[in-house]
Amino acid sequence: MLVQIFASSQQEEENFRLSVEYVSKNLDPTVRPAVSSDIEAIEKQIKGHVQKSRILSEDTHAEAMDTAFKRLTSRMSETGNELDSSINASRLPSHMQLLLLLSAPPNKPTFEYAEDYMKRVRDPPKLTPELTWKDILDEEPFEGQHWQGAYGLPPGSTVEDWDAESERSTPSLSALDDLDDLDDTLSSLGSADRDRLESPPSSPPAPLEQNVVEPALVLEQTYEHRDIVEALQARQYWRDDWRMDVSVDRPLNVEDASTFGPAFKRALASSGGPSIVSAVQERYIHEHDAVREVLMGLQGRRNLMLSWTNVGEEPLTYMPAPDAPGVLHLTRSALTSVLLSFARTATVVEHLRKFVSAIYDTSLRRRNQPTSSVRTVRNQYRNTRTLEAFAEAVDSELRRFNSWCASREEQMCKAQVGIGPPLIVSFLNLEVSIRNEFSDTFIVIQELLLQLTQRATRSPDIVQEFWTLPDLPQRMAPSHLTALLLDSLLLKVIEHASMRDDVTARNLLAVFSDTAEPLWRMIGKWVGDGMPVHDLSSPSDTYTQTVDDEFFIEDNELPLLDPDFWSDGFVLRDGQDDGGGASSAVPLFLCHAAEHVLSAGKAVGLLRALGLATVFERSGGNVLTSSWPPFRSLLSRHLSGDSKDGLPTPAISMSTDDFSRLVYDELVAPCKEAHERLTRVLVDDCDLWHHLLAMEDLLLMRRGDAMSNLIDVLFARMDSPQSWTDFHFLNSAFRDVVELGRTPWVDPSLVRISYRGKDKNIVRTVRAIEGLLIEYAVPFPLTYIFGTRTMQIYSSIFVFILQIRRAKHALERVLVRGAVGSMSHVGNDLKVFYAMRSKLSWFINALLNFVSTNVLHSQITSFHKALKNAKSLDEMISLHSEHLGKIEGRCLLQTNTSALHRAVTSILDMCLHFSDCFVAFAGDTTHDISKQSLVHTKRHRSKRQKRQRRNVIGFSQSLLDSDPTSSSSDSDLNEESTEVPETSFSLNATATIDFAEESFHVRLDKMSGELDALVRFIRRGVESLAGGTGEAAPAFGIFAFALEDWDR
Repeated sequence: MLVQIFASSQQEEENFRLSVEYVSKNLDPTVRPAVSSDIEAIEKQIKGHVQKSRILSEDTHAEAMDTAFKRLTSRMSETGNELDSSINASRLPSHMQLLLLLSAPPNKPTFEYAEDYMKRVRDPPKLTPELTWKDILDEEPFEGQHWQGAYGLPPGSTVEDWDAESERSTPSLSALDDLDDLDDTLSSLGSADRDRLESPPSSPPAPLEQNVVEPALVLEQTYEHRDIVEALQARQYWRDDWRMDVSVDRPLNVEDASTFGPAFKRALASSGGPSIVSAVQERYIHEHDAVREVLMGLQGRRNLMLSWTNVGEEPLTYMPAPDAPGVLHLTRSALTSVLLSFARTATVVEHLRKFVSAIYDTSLRRRNQPTSSVRTVRNQYRNTRTLEAFAEAVDSELRRFNSWCASREEQMCKAQVGIGPPLIVSFLNLEVSIRNEFSDTFIVIQELLLQLTQRATRSPDIVQEFWTLPDLPQRMAPSHLTALLLDSLLLKVIEHASMRDDVTARNLLAVFSDTAEPLWRMIGKWVGDGMPVHDLSSPSDTYTQTVDDEFFIEDNELPLLDPDFWSDGFVLRDGQDDGGGASSAVPLFLCHAAEHVLSAGKAVGLLRALGLATVFERSGGNVLTSSWPPFRSLLSRHLSGDSKDGLPTPAISMSTDDFSRLVYDELVAPCKEAHERLTRVLVDDCDLWHHLLAMEDLLLMRRGDAMSNLIDVLFARMDSPQSWTDFHFLNSAFRDVVELGRTPWVDPSLVRISYRGKDKNIVRTVRAIEGLLIEYAVPFPLTYIFGTRTMQIYSSIFVFILQIRRAKHALERVLVRGAVGSMSHVGNDLKVFYAMRSKLSWFINALLNFVSTNVLHSQITSFHKALKNAKSLDEMISLHSEHLGKIEGRCLLQTNTSALHRAVTSILDMCLHFSDCFVAFAGDTTHDISKQSLVHTKRHRSKRQKRQRRNVIGFSQSLLDSDPTSSSSDSDLNEESTEVPETSFSLNATATIDFAEESFHVRLDKMSGELDALVRFIRRGVESLAGGTGEAAPAFGIFAFALEDWDR
């Protein structure tokens, strides 16, 4: 029989016989005995399954299997070899082996049945006792009307005049009294019902639950039920045997569009048309049913019109189903063209569903992974919060799309049965409705994700499977990925709003607002709670960085007490080149507010580090963080346009700058409050003005009397053989000067003076002073304003002023005293000295006056005025840095004025050289007019000092032999030269100047020419600076105007 079933009907007799022998040989148990199992092996398998369930914590399932097997073995032992009429006890292991092999892994219904089975085992239901004749006889006799309702009458009914009825003692127990009634009943039944009643059942009836009474079949309602079922089946157009109520064989009628499709198909078939025309009759459905199927396909569900394909030329797309039913008024090619449009939409939507599902799966999978530390989680966690929010926003649009499709289908169903207003249902109407509700929203999101995936992975080609983004190797920092995503969304919103595509712009704006919400919350937390302050004393394992990697603010992990902490501890993340142009970590809509957000968070964090209450803290907690508004509400309050779903349509004139200004206006108020709170603390609690004035009095020499005393002490030490760079001398001299003052103007313990230079030949050059460094220790957090770099600039300005004062001091000592001035042959020579001294003094006084008045005084005055109006620590630091930069530039200490500074230094060195020349010429007859010298002149001078002064040897005799005429042509320099003129005297010369090799007049003529060249060079440089457009031009103009008197 098996061979006849599976073999072909035309098989030869010999082959048929061989097939029968082969089957018999393989099925004969005597020839090939099957594997048999005993009850012990079955018991081991059952115990294995029980143990597996207990390992998987399915104790109820394990207990149910164990109990059932024990009850089975117990019943087998009680009944002997026969369990029932069909199963022998010896065959039980084979039956059990077959059932185990056919069993599927347990699932939820299995566990539910196991739980119900154990309940019935623990609390078995009470069995209904069987009805016996004894129970029947014990009941009341059949008298009265109580039994009448049990047969043919509703319960509780009675029959009037029952005693007048037939005198039969007992009615029949059957519902049909006699055969005539039975024949009448059967004749009233339909043929199908009659067959059901007369034919025996093919399988035994299912057992009925106890205490359940099946209601009697009301035969009169049979036709009504059949009509309802048949009416429902007539509307099931998806059935293979369903046919339309309209004939498809009608000829073509131009007045009836429903004849066009079938007539065209027949015409193609009769003329030998394309192969798409099948010989099998094509199925047709109504257009509204086809629209309903398309709606289900758009929702990603099974349907008749669209099918998902994983292979072919365009894999992973929706295509028109090859077996899709036709529509009467459309040809097959026209219907395919219509369905292709919906297939493209369904494909885009399905791809977005895959992207959302991939993001969700990746996030859940990685969050459930056990990790050792928060930093490890941050490194392993690839999806950013912004990307997850974007996926959630896209999912919201997809759910809205599904809801719209379901609502559309509901309206169609209601209109079909006459509920609600009439509805036009067609392919064209559906496409227009989708366009009006969603426009190009999903297409734009898909294009955005394609570009985002390509740039995030640095792929040279476009990655079509963009939903694999969470699993692809990302070569872009989380902060840059967040900024790129938000910027792309914002630019798409502006682009479509400018094209008057309000539907797409509104939907994209909703996605943008939801996507930006995590970053917006980070901003609220940063401004409200402040920057995290790291406790470096704690172990490194307990360190947790609270600044998220996708936040546009970066933590460089500097200690709080580092002077560079405020400027470099927390900074805006830098941009990077991702192959498609520079990408910034700051989104476009935050470009105006990013700096303010950064400084506000640092201000609040600094207040917390100082142990002070911030402006946002109340008794109930942080009021800013708790009341931070959602980003969507911010957009809805400020944007103009038609509002829908609480979100307006952006105006056409909106740009990225407008969005940025909108966010800036929202953030500027809390940022301003935080800055003002910290500013008050710095001014009131940290004595900002006290320390600033003390530093200016010292480093800018605004304290005239005290600084003059200090300078005199320093210059006296420089002129003595002792070292003036000694650390203890410098600090003790400063402390003595401060203590001699009438009022304490600075705390000496906060000042440290040291020398770090190498060239200490102070007698020959003022450059030896450049190694002097003065440091002023300010309390924290004023160190952020007056840092190390600031102290270096202050020291360089102090050194420059001290160099000028040193040259001035050297010129002031060139005064003739004693018998040298009365010598007749020296008088004319001294005039030359005094003429040279006058030129040097004129320049030194002009320079000192310019620095003291037009640079220091004017700049300090304007700086104090601006500092009083400063609203934040960052503004204070900026004003102070700008203030020092202006002073440094106008003192010619910056790089662009280094040539002028070298020229000025050469003139200052010339003053020292000139003083040495005068001492060599006239002996030590100079007059010190400093305060220290005045004190010494009042003291008694011993005879020993007078003898020492008489032993001074001068070189005035050489002046008599010198040539009174000398040419100055060698000292004439090109006035247009941009190089600093070189001086003829050497800074490394010995302490003794000899006029034997070079006459006195020749040397003075050279010095005079060199001085003239240097002054002219400085004047040209200052004039060029005065002619510029910078802020320092007026100040240099004053200095240039003063230098014009040099030629007069």
